[in-house]
Amino acid sequence: MNEIGILGGTFDPFHLGHLSIAKTALEEFDLDEIILLPANVSPFKVGREMADEADRIAMLNLIAAENKQFTVSTVETDTDEVSYTYRTLGILQKQMPDDKLWFIMGTDSFVSLEEWYKGEELLREYAFIVAPRPGSGIADVEKTVNKYRKKYDASIRIVHNEMLDISSTEIKQAIDEGASIECFVPKSIERYIDEHGLYK
Repeated sequence: MNEIGILGGTFDPFHLGHLSIAKTALEEFDLDEIILLPANVSPFKVGREMADEADRIAMLNLIAAENKQFTVSTVETDTDEVSYTYRTLGILQKQMPDDKLWFIMGTDSFVSLEEWYKGEELLREYAFIVAPRPGSGIADVEKTVNKYRKKYDASIRIVHNEMLDISSTEIKQAIDEGASIECFVPKSIERYIDEHGLYK
C-alpha cells in the first residue's frame, strides 16, 4: 500500500508556499507520492486575471517534471460539473483502491471542514494533513484536530512546513508592476509566466 498526499487548489499560479507544503509533507510523513490537483474553476467566477486551465496545468506539469514523486491529476478539470472534494476523493480512491490517500489542506479551510459538502463523511472516510498558514493560531488548529478526532475518529496529521506568506494576488500585482517574482514562484514557473505573458 502506498501513502499518497493530494494537494488541491486553483494554483493560479503554483508558488513556493505550495511547494513548501508538498515537499515537507512528502518528507515528514514518508509519503510515496504527491498528487497536484488543479481545481475546476467556474466560468462565472473567472476574473480577467485568471490563467487559462491549460496554462495552470502546464505549470503544474513543469513542477512534476522537476520532482520525481510529484504527479498531476486533472480529474477535476476534466469535468464541467462543480467539483466537491468528497466526490473527487471517491474517484481517486477508485483509481487507487489499495492506497491510502491523505488530503492536504491549509488550516484556514480545515477549521470549517465539517461544514463542507458531505464534510462529516469526509472526516470519517478520508485522512488529512493540515498545513499551518501564516496568521493561523496553532492552538485553535489543535483544538479543531482534537474535536474531529474525538467526534469522527478522524485520521489527521499536522505538517511542520515553513510558513511562507505568499498569495496569488501578491504575485499578480508584482507582475502588473513589472517587478520580479523570483521570490514567490519556482524558476520554471517564473519563466513560463514570462514566456506566455500571463497575468498582464
